Amino acid sequence: MLRFRDRVLPKILSELVALGFVFFIIPAIYIFELAVVLPAVYDGKKEFDKFWFYFHSVCGTYVMFNVVGNLIGVILVDTSVKHLIVDTKMASSSAGWHYCSFCETLSPPRSWHCSQCNTCILKREHHCGFTGCCIGYNNFRFFYLFLAYLFLATIYATYFNHYYIWSQVIEFEWSHILRIVMPLTILFFGIDTSFTQLYFFYYSITMIGCCFSGVLLYQQSNLAFFNQTSWERDKGTNDHDCGVMHNIRDALGRRWHLIWLCPFLQSPLPHKGIKWMTRDQVPLEGTKNK
Repeated sequence: MLRFRDRVLPKILSELVALGFVFFIIPAIYIFELAVVLPAVYDGKKEFDKFWFYFHSVCGTYVMFNVVGNLIGVILVDTSVKHLIVDTKMASSSAGWHYCSFCETLSPPRSWHCSQCNTCILKREHHCGFTGCCIGYNNFRFFYLFLAYLFLATIYATYFNHYYIWSQVIEFEWSHILRIVMPLTILFFGIDTSFTQLYFFYYSITMIGCCFSGVLLYQQSNLAFFNQTSWERDKGTNDHDCGVMHNIRDALGRRWHLIWLCPFLQSPLPHKGIKWMTRDQVPLEGTKNK
């Protein structure tokens, strides 16, 4: 059973602002796509326009549901060591246990202290500045699917925004390219409070989000497939790579093939995150299960 964090709001002002921006911009772009872009693209002049309008509305809503649901999972799920009850007999330094001077307690293998969260994190991946919390063993599944659906959503939105803006809103000008790539250039061209500038802003955000989420998704996929953390990758250690399927279950849970459908489906993780199998133990584990 997943535990929720005691404090969900970020402690640092910059992270609180970033989180607020994320929760503002995602529904804002969703409303823009459904209320402005899709009705303009499928205006009823062609056959099946009405069908395609409702089809993409439903698909967009489903993607939006998964983006927001997994983002909430990242923020709410506690992936710290606070509630772990461990037999001290198994907590040996040879198994990777170490003493955390900040928490004043033993910390499991692959767990490290986060100064922002002020606790040790199970299989700590990194501290996310957009959510104000750490990505670790218990909430990695939500973070990974959030990136996957965000990447899909931004590709989806960028495609329709590109068609809508360049075919129905404006004619091509080089200054428009600069406004899309670098929105702050409006300070040089003059403040524009028109809806066109707002459309430029949304268009820029979807393209930036597509590139950003795509790079992160690629990076996190590599880490998940090889059962590594960023720290382990930088150090060149890869002791826990036990095969792709084993690694995927370690990262996304036993029902990894179903959680793509809904962020609220349960996918129990194979262990508590304190005892990690190495590749040398895989044949022994397979023999034991026969």
